[in-house]
Amino acid sequence: MMSADRPSHTLTDDHGRRITITWIPTDRLEQYRPYFQVYGIVFNAAGQILLIQEHGDWKIPGGTPEPGETAEQTLCRELLEEADVTIKQWVPVGVQQVHYPHNPQTHQGELFYQYRYACLLDEQLPSTPDPDDDVTHPRRWVPAAEVTRYVQWGETGAALFAAAIEVYRARLQG
Repeated sequence: MMSADRPSHTLTDDHGRRITITWIPTDRLEQYRPYFQVYGIVFNAAGQILLIQEHGDWKIPGGTPEPGETAEQTLCRELLEEADVTIKQWVPVGVQQVHYPHNPQTHQGELFYQYRYACLLDEQLPSTPDPDDDVTHPRRWVPAAEVTRYVQWGETGAALFAAAIEVYRARLQG
């Protein structure tokens, strides 16, 4: 059962399977296992959020852990590979619970998690190709209040960004 503080939305994959994504605000990510993605909402000193463009859509940077990596190591590596940025602080803001019946990636199972962090920019480096797909992703800094105009992830995305903005203002803002 979903509550007001846990918005969810349902997507459909290419084969008609329904995927339900639920936002869970928490700073205790370790209790949510297994996890298969780690993403960062990166803020600059002006309070803007970094987005990258992938396959024509704007999104936050992040990706899949490599064997033996911690979530924080994955976060730092993926931000560098996809967006060419380093961060100096990060704070967990929550998880996206993914319920994916008949998931074709059987190693993930039908219920898994994606970790989300609010991060403070350390350095923006020149753009380079992502080693995963050899594509240089366009990047853009957007005002925090406008991020959902670019990243349209419904109620779960709005809740995710609201949590990240709150953490930025309370714990990361200089």
